[in-house]
Amino acid sequence: MKLLHFADIHIGMENYAKLDPHTGLSTRLLDFFKTFDFIVDTAIKEEVDAVVFAGDAYKTRDPNPTQQRGFGERIKRLAKNNIPTVLVVGNHDTPNAEGRANTLDIYSALEIDKVWVSRVPEYLKIPTKSGILQVVTLPWLHKNNYKTIAEKLNLLYERITPDSPAIFLSHAEVVGAQYGSEKGMAIANDVTIPLSLIQDKRLSYVALGHIHKHQVLSKPTDIPLIVYAGSSQRIDFGEEKEEKGICLVEISTTHHLPAGRQNLQPTTFQFIPTNARKFLTITINLDGQDPDPTQTIVSEISKNDIVDKIVKVIINIPAECEKEIKMDLIKKSLHKANFIAGISRNIERKERQRLEGATEVETLTPIQALRKYFETKKYSLNQQKELEGFAAQLLD
Repeated sequence: MKLLHFADIHIGMENYAKLDPHTGLSTRLLDFFKTFDFIVDTAIKEEVDAVVFAGDAYKTRDPNPTQQRGFGERIKRLAKNNIPTVLVVGNHDTPNAEGRANTLDIYSALEIDKVWVSRVPEYLKIPTKSGILQVVTLPWLHKNNYKTIAEKLNLLYERITPDSPAIFLSHAEVVGAQYGSEKGMAIANDVTIPLSLIQDKRLSYVALGHIHKHQVLSKPTDIPLIVYAGSSQRIDFGEEKEEKGICLVEISTTHHLPAGRQNLQPTTFQFIPTNARKFLTITINLDGQDPDPTQTIVSEISKNDIVDKIVKVIINIPAECEKEIKMDLIKKSLHKANFIAGISRNIERKERQRLEGATEVETLTPIQALRKYFETKKYSLNQQKELEGFAAQLLD
C-alpha cells in the first residue's frame, strides 16, 4: 500500500512577500499554493492509495477566505481523483475554546466524500483501492486532555485487526525530536509525549507533524517506522539550510497466517523534496584598506546563485574603512532575487583609546582636552588648527 505523508503547510505565512501583479495576491501565498499543487500532483502521479496530512493547514486559527479557498481547492482535487485524504488538526488549526470550530471542521460539516477530519483521538477505517487502511489518530489537544492519552491510545490500538495495515497519524511533539526554527511559532505551550507511546508493533508507520525539521525517530528496520515529514515550504531564514519535502510511504501487506497476524516487512519511505522557495544569506567581510568596497560587495554577490531566492546580505565593515559604500549599486546587483530580505551593515568598532594623563583631564579647558584628543588620533598640525578654530566658534 502506498501513502503520501505531509504536514505543516502553514498557508498564510506571508513574510518576505510582495504583491503579485497578475493575481493581486501575496507572492508568498502563491509559493505555498504552488507547493501544495506539487504535493497533489505527486499523489496523483504516484497513484497513491491515500494521503495523510499531519496538521497545521494554516498559519493562524482564523485564515481568511482566500487562504481557505486555496486549501479547499487542492483537497477537492485529491477527492476528485479518488484519493482518500485524512486530515488531523494541528495547534495552528485549533481554537482557544474547546467548543469552537477548528479550521478543518468545514470538511466534516459538508461530509465531503473521500475526506476525513480528526479532531479527537480515534480509530478510522479508510477504504482504499488496495484495501482497508486502519488509522489511529492523535490530533493536537488542549493541555488537560493529554493526562489520560496513554490509556486512550492503548484502547485504540486494541481495535487494530491483523488483516490490513495500520498507521498512527498525529500532530505532536515527541520526546527526542529536534526542533527547527519553528519553536517561536508555537501558539500554545507544547506537551511532549513519550516515544514509547507510539511504538506499538501493531502499527506499520507513524506519520508525524508539528516539527518542521524532517527526521526519523526509529531505525530503518524498526516496526513501526516513525517519521516527521517536516514542513513542505520554508518559513524563514532559520530553515534556510533545511531540505523541505514530503514522504512517499510503502507498506507491505503480507501476512503470517499460522499466527493469525501480520508479518510485515519493514515499511520504507522516500523523502521527496518539494519546490519550496530557497533562502540565501550572503556574508561579506570587507578589508579596511579596500580601495573600492562597493565593487568588492557586488563581486561577492555575483559569486552566488540568487535567482528567485529570498536573499539577505550581511556586510561586516572594519572601522578604518573610510570609502563610501553605494547602496543603490548593491541593490541593483540583487535584482534577480525574488525578494531582498535586508542588507545589514555591521561596523566593527575599535576599542576606545584612553587619553594619557586621563586623571588630569578634568582640569583641562575644552580646547586643551580637544587638542589632546587630536594628538592621540595623530591628526596633522593643519587639521588640528582648522578643527580648533571650528571648536572655538561653537564654544563662543
